[in-house]
Amino acid sequence: MIEKRIEHLLNDLETKHGVRIHYACESGSRAWGFASPDSDYDIRFIYSHEEEAYLGVSAEKSTIELPLIGDLDPGGWDIRKAALLLGKSNGALNEWLHSPAVYRAEPDFLNRWRAVARQVFSPRAAIDHYRGLAKQMWAGKLQKERVRAKDYLYALRASLAMRWILLGKGIPPVAFQEVLEVAPVEILELIPELLAYKAATLESETMNRLPAVDRFLEEILDPSLELPAACAPDREILDRLFRSQLTARRSTERPMTREEFTLERIRKPDLLLFDAVVGSHAYGTAVETSDEDRRGVFVAPTSFLQGLDAIEQVNDERSDQVYYEVGRFVELLLKNNPNVLELLAIPDDCLRVRHPVFGLLTMDLFLSKRCLVTFGEYAMGQIQKARGLNKKIVNPQPESRRTLLEFCHVPEGQGSVPVVEWLADRGIEVGQCGLTSVSGTADLFALYHEPSATYRGLVSPKDPDAFQFSSVPISAKPLAWMHCNRDAFRNHCKAHREYWEWVEQRNEARYQTNAEHGRGYDSKNLLHTLRLLDMAEEIATEGVLRVRRPNRDFLLKVRAGEFDYETLVGQAEEQLERVKQAFANSSLPEDPDRAAVNQILIQIRQEFGG
Repeated sequence: MIEKRIEHLLNDLETKHGVRIHYACESGSRAWGFASPDSDYDIRFIYSHEEEAYLGVSAEKSTIELPLIGDLDPGGWDIRKAALLLGKSNGALNEWLHSPAVYRAEPDFLNRWRAVARQVFSPRAAIDHYRGLAKQMWAGKLQKERVRAKDYLYALRASLAMRWILLGKGIPPVAFQEVLEVAPVEILELIPELLAYKAATLESETMNRLPAVDRFLEEILDPSLELPAACAPDREILDRLFRSQLTARRSTERPMTREEFTLERIRKPDLLLFDAVVGSHAYGTAVETSDEDRRGVFVAPTSFLQGLDAIEQVNDERSDQVYYEVGRFVELLLKNNPNVLELLAIPDDCLRVRHPVFGLLTMDLFLSKRCLVTFGEYAMGQIQKARGLNKKIVNPQPESRRTLLEFCHVPEGQGSVPVVEWLADRGIEVGQCGLTSVSGTADLFALYHEPSATYRGLVSPKDPDAFQFSSVPISAKPLAWMHCNRDAFRNHCKAHREYWEWVEQRNEARYQTNAEHGRGYDSKNLLHTLRLLDMAEEIATEGVLRVRRPNRDFLLKVRAGEFDYETLVGQAEEQLERVKQAFANSSLPEDPDRAAVNQILIQIRQEFGG
């Protein structure tokens, strides 16, 4: 739907420009009521910056103009510029404020702005606006032998708006059908056909001239026409409107709900504290196929924190993009979580947003001997993960899962034969057999077949993984005994499910790398194992955390599988012993100072929200 596309556009504009859009509407032919099939959506809006932006020496951006985005043509004015233009009875702005197609309007916005528009309305200024538009069309595009319906309608609408004001009716309506109230009869008679022609044709198509319209335009644009005198607006009224809009920005804030904390929402300037590209791009180990993972921090509004709900993080389905609420972020920093600590030392080329108060969270507040576990011992856990994935790499599962009957066998000689194969050798179809359980045994069944008997078959037609039993006469003798290896069937189902879930979720480029080097392990896991151990050793011996790795070439060789698994594991185990000893000798505290960090968290919330 177009409304959803426009709302998404408005949200993107707020994020990109760091503004808040108070009001948005349709302007132009769609608002007037005579759009063509190929007309764009002229989206106009009024926005504001943070209140502090109006107090500095640098002027805030007063206009946002963008190129066409498909069929969306957006543009807007800052509230200060809009208030000044309202004092000049700017025709375009008055049409925005009275548009019949409103896409966004904050509570009471239109009431306040429309009231001021009426108070400062200057008939002469508005007439000059519409007279200029009509004259531009008449003296330009309407001087040809054949003209466009669009140009006639634009000139007529501007002329009728001008006539509306001359008749003392105030600000003219936006909808063309309403302004037709002041049109002469000879013009009214032509309008239905003119509108129908424009609605059915492309804007570039031309038509024959209409003499009655030409006469009307010539008369109303006569230079001798008497016009009202100009008047100056009351600037105090405009100042009050501007100040009240800034106050309304604060007072109309309502507590957010938990559901409103989406990725799109928390990336807006009023919530976003920090945003960066992480992972291989930050470490310096990115290759051509590397994804761009994002991590960030946002600040939940105080009004939300004072309620019953809580929010820890916002992320996408695969957790490629994760944004922590600042409270949760600080908790993870206190635990020396590697992925979170790295954000305090992210390389400048990976930064996207970093609010000044984020700088209060310094590395020296958090580095402690906890890093031995979170960096060092966690790294060794990655080794087991690397080897475990080998089972999936070298033991792929078929697309179709095997059925329960494929795990059933008939004893024969000193071995057994699959039941389906055993029956086929005897020319017996599975559906012609009967099955009963054998009391006192587990997964052992009696198999029956008699040409004259009617049996139900071995498995349920509704569920191929469920046996189906038949009513068998007491005198009937089993044709054979069938055993089901149900444990093997369950293991197969589990392996099949896990394998295809892994296939669905795996990174194809990473899988191909592991399959090609054939080392029997996930080389990217081992890359991270060695990286984490290096970082742990630097923390213990130097008290620093380096995100951008100086041994990039070696780590990329590890990723490419140039070393055998045992060599890398041996190297990692030796390094872990060095890391343990380094932490034992380190002057780092056992744990971060929680009380000191708590005070800084409070300060961040106050300064960011204030």
